[in-house]
Amino acid sequence: MKKFFLLLFTLVSTISFAQTDVHLSSREKKELNTFFSNFSEANVESFSSATLSDEIMLQFALRHNYMNKFKSLKKSKDGLSSIISRDLVDMATEKYFGRKITFHKSKEYLVPMADGEAYLFSQIRRLIESDGETFKAEGEIFSASSGSTADAHGTYRDWKKAGEEVERIGKFEAIIKRSAKDKDRYVLLQYHISSGNP
Repeated sequence: MKKFFLLLFTLVSTISFAQTDVHLSSREKKELNTFFSNFSEANVESFSSATLSDEIMLQFALRHNYMNKFKSLKKSKDGLSSIISRDLVDMATEKYFGRKITFHKSKEYLVPMADGEAYLFSQIRRLIESDGETFKAEGEIFSASSGSTADAHGTYRDWKKAGEEVERIGKFEAIIKRSAKDKDRYVLLQYHISSGNP
């Protein structure tokens, strides 16, 4: 009888701690779309918590700052590159990964100026709660032509109506947790992308 109750208790405990889908409001969905779009537009490659390196975070921070703070960045003397300070790098990595780079090789980084890149963005499809702090996210990555004004939160119907050509180019799975500094924000712990349409 004791074994039966022990088994029952174990079963109930397992069920109570099972992962559950999070119902996302429209606002929360848009916020997570924007959060994950930061990684897709910066072409972040797959990584695990064990393989998240300074180099991965640095490349993200440089592209993120270049794409989102371009007008405020200083230019190199020859005018061919944007200058990004290590402070801006640290702000980006702490905001999106929850930590700074261990060692900076320079006080400033040069990013060559380029145009004509595809417009990439992501949309979340599912958020699964693990323990109240850690979540698994699943979603899709989309691509539109350079200069596209497609709504990153829209649907195929919206894009077609607006005359925008948008293609799904892959899927992502990620592990995120609430930021220690701001519980309304998340930081990325793991990220895996799979390319191509189903």
